[in-house]
Amino acid sequence: MYVMSYFRTSAEGLHLAISEDGLAWTPLNGNRPILTASPDLGTIRDPHLSRDVDGVYHLVFTSGWAADGIGHCASRDLLHWGEQEYLPVMAGVHGVRNCWAPECFHDREDNVYRILWSSTVNPDDAPSWTTSEVWARSHDHRIWHTATRDFRAFEPASIFFDPGYSVIDATLAQHDGRYLMAFKDERGENRRGTEHKRIHICSASRATGPWKEISAPITGELTEGPALFRRDGAWVLFYDYFHEGSYGAATSADGRRWSDITREVTFPPGPRHASVIEVDDEIARGLRLAV
Repeated sequence: MYVMSYFRTSAEGLHLAISEDGLAWTPLNGNRPILTASPDLGTIRDPHLSRDVDGVYHLVFTSGWAADGIGHCASRDLLHWGEQEYLPVMAGVHGVRNCWAPECFHDREDNVYRILWSSTVNPDDAPSWTTSEVWARSHDHRIWHTATRDFRAFEPASIFFDPGYSVIDATLAQHDGRYLMAFKDERGENRRGTEHKRIHICSASRATGPWKEISAPITGELTEGPALFRRDGAWVLFYDYFHEGSYGAATSADGRRWSDITREVTFPPGPRHASVIEVDDEIARGLRLAV
């Protein structure tokens, strides 16, 4: 059974949908949130699910447009969630503007959990910027990360991925000793005909890189929020046409050549920035009862 997490523009919070085959999706709770943000956090956007080695599911999410941290909570069944907490992952970094779209994965080589997110950090000369520089540099993101073994103590934040231009929405998956990472090229403007604002893929032999072979764009214009997972021995990529409120899908046998399969997928209504995981039979039975 596959589980998709997402939020909706009209109802920010954790939404879940389930699927037997990764293509036909049924939303839980009438496509309403199964979890909304606590008053201390304010919102749940870009919800990402992962499972630790003890079988606990971790949710990390964007908790605000301008923050030095992210939201986190945990569950054993994906329906009942523990206390939401704010993780100030960038608190020690001078000039941080935001922490967006966090994702978590288990780094098998180093036996730690790594959390990725995108942040813009302003240099000290910000008052001297021109108007155009303010726009460009105040939205000049890189992918940052931290590592933890217990979700209590965290390593200092550092840059995880920097291709030399603004990038957001990194998502990472592993198969047969090879890591794939999808990310959004965040350069340019949110308008039709833009050269950027699309999803690219790169690869590495270790979870911490180095990341090589950055692809040409593999999605159409004005796309973001990629989700990578395995299905029937192939890679599947879901992505968000954020400008028009629809979703797309592609598949690849090797992670290099991608084919559009959007027409084969039935998405829940109005998803934004999804993640997809596989779950055990016991979890699946509980979710079925909640549909």
